[in-house]
Amino acid sequence: MKKFLFLLLAASLSLFFAGCTGPGKSDDGKSSLGDNIKIGVLYSTTGPFSISETPMANSAKMAIEEINANGGINGKKIEPIYMDYASDPNLAAQKAQELIMKDGVTAIVGTNSSATRLAVIPTIEQNDSLLIYNTFYEGEKPSNNVLYTNSVPSQQIEAYIPWIIKNLGKKIFFVGSDYEFPKKSIAYAKKIAEENGGEIVGEEYVPITYTDFSSVINKIKEAKPDVVFSGVAGNGAVPFYKQYSQYGLDPKQLPICAIATSEATVKGIGESAIGTYSSFDYFNTIDTPANKEFIEKYEAEFGTDTTVTNQAEGAYHGVYMLATAIAKANSGAAADIIKAASGLKIDTPAGEIKMDETNHHAWLNSYIGKVNSNLTFDIVNKSDGLVKPIVE
Repeated sequence: MKKFLFLLLAASLSLFFAGCTGPGKSDDGKSSLGDNIKIGVLYSTTGPFSISETPMANSAKMAIEEINANGGINGKKIEPIYMDYASDPNLAAQKAQELIMKDGVTAIVGTNSSATRLAVIPTIEQNDSLLIYNTFYEGEKPSNNVLYTNSVPSQQIEAYIPWIIKNLGKKIFFVGSDYEFPKKSIAYAKKIAEENGGEIVGEEYVPITYTDFSSVINKIKEAKPDVVFSGVAGNGAVPFYKQYSQYGLDPKQLPICAIATSEATVKGIGESAIGTYSSFDYFNTIDTPANKEFIEKYEAEFGTDTTVTNQAEGAYHGVYMLATAIAKANSGAAADIIKAASGLKIDTPAGEIKMDETNHHAWLNSYIGKVNSNLTFDIVNKSDGLVKPIVE
């Protein structure tokens, strides 16, 4: 972690800009920064996605505090403006507009679901602003005004499905929440399954607020799969996993393999999650000194009521990626920051990552974890080095 902070500080040129209180144009036409650098932090700490986004908001706050304690960006402190959009995509778009037009932020770190990201992007683009997006997503139609710091299907699913077929069975039942990320990701997973000899025995989608999974579970029983591949997202995963066990399915015998069930969700599920799997670019059980220090700092500041997840770590290194790019660019203009981020490498709690030189996405590790009796993940598979982000 100290090495990580050193790289950030080394990137800072200790230059000062004067005469502005927010992003603006200097006499030479280059976008300048004010006395402080305003950053919007836009996450839901209420609503159906709060189980995922509260740790993200916490981690973003921790990163900002660390950067400020180490001198800020080019000698300037980050001035965070925190907003809760209550898991409502329309409200998120309104909040983004307010952050840009009223508060004059240089960038926004946040949003979570694809529905929310897609609701916010038009506002980001119309105002030539910048979004740092820290959640795994379907990898389609990326925006030139977004830096993506979490996984796409080539990094989360492409190796996961062949591993499932080889180790758990080829008959797969797919279930997901009814919105962009689960549906597009499952379409990708089905394609990979068919290419690797898998057999698709069922496919169901449910509303994000769904709490009664009895009919879905009955369909799973009738289909007799070897594996259930889950894209059930947000707080809805808790009743799905609990009812899965309550209605007679044993995840140790018929495992759930998920793409949206993190440590925070597992904590909410409890023992019904034991024996299930997830695939992410990060688990909080990664055994590195930097990760242990990261977890210790998080728990010292926020306690253990919330749990560090891959999205939380993505928000953490997303803030550092943004800060390092701003320092390198010496500018508050979105185009300058994005250009500076191209090929940028930073250390994270899980090791070094880098931004792709062309597509605004991060090269990341890929892990498969299995939930143990302590409700943490044992890592059962890891990629051989960073995996390239492939987007459409």
